[in-house]
Amino acid sequence: MRTLTRNERMLAGSLGALVFLFINLAGMRWVADQMRTEGAKIRQLEAETQASRLLVKQRPYWVARREWVDAHAPEAYDDRSTRAKFQQEVQAGILSRKLKIDSQQPLDTERDGDLAVANIDLVMTGRLEDIVRWLQATQQPGRYVSLGNFTLNQSEDGNSMELQVRLGKVYRAATPATSP
Repeated sequence: MRTLTRNERMLAGSLGALVFLFINLAGMRWVADQMRTEGAKIRQLEAETQASRLLVKQRPYWVARREWVDAHAPEAYDDRSTRAKFQQEVQAGILSRKLKIDSQQPLDTERDGDLAVANIDLVMTGRLEDIVRWLQATQQPGRYVSLGNFTLNQSEDGNSMELQVRLGKVYRAATPATSP
C-alpha cells in the first residue's frame, strides 16, 4: 500500500471529522429526546406525588365523611313503594312552601352498583324566596336528594318564578336474596 499524500491525509482527516460530527449530531438528538422524555416522566411523577400528598392531607376529612355515610346510610330501594313515597315527600314539601306544581314526571330508576336513584322531573312556579327555601330544605344532609337539569326563569306573568328541575333520591339497591 502506498503512502498517502498530504492532501489525501487532510481529506481523510476532514472526512473522519465530518463523520464524527454527524454521528455526534445524531447522538445529541437521541440524547436530547431521551432527556425530554425523562423530564416529562419526572414532571408527571412530581404531579402524581403532589396529588397523593393532597389526598393524604385530606384523608381525615374523607374518613370522617365515610363514617358519617356508614352511620346514616340511605334507605333501601323497593320497586313498589319507594318512588311513590319520594313523590309524596316532594309534593308535601312543595305545597308546604306555597309553590304550585305545573308538571311532575317520574322517570326510570337508575342503578349504579349498590345504589339506585329515583328521578322526578318537576316544573313549579312560585316566589323566588319560597323556591330557594324549598331547595335548601330539600338538600339537607342525610336526605340523599340531588338536583340536576336546574333551570330558573321568570314566569310569563312576571310576578313569580318558574323552576324546572330533575330531583333524584339515592337509595341502597335492594340486594337479591341468595339461595343456598
